[in-house]
Amino acid sequence: MDQEKKKERPQLGLAIPVTNKQKSSSYDLKGNIMIEGKSYRFGAYKAQAKGNGKLAAGADYYYFHRVEPMEAASSQGSDFNPAELEA
Repeated sequence: MDQEKKKERPQLGLAIPVTNKQKSSSYDLKGNIMIEGKSYRFGAYKAQAKGNGKLAAGADYYYFHRVEPMEAASSQGSDFNPAELEA
């Protein structure tokens, strides 16, 4: 039964931690995601919680800085290219 449930899960996207950033201002997490049949790309920065909210102080989290449709991204000439992500 568990195997059947696993097979039913659709692949909705990919998030890759960036370990070899070209610039310090580059995203720490990049990828793409499918929402209602449309592909979007995203970029996020890594931060550490201060302990004032739901996370314990020092816990790592990512905050999304950019989420945009792939079509719009390619026409704007942005430097974000999911194909360049290391696997």
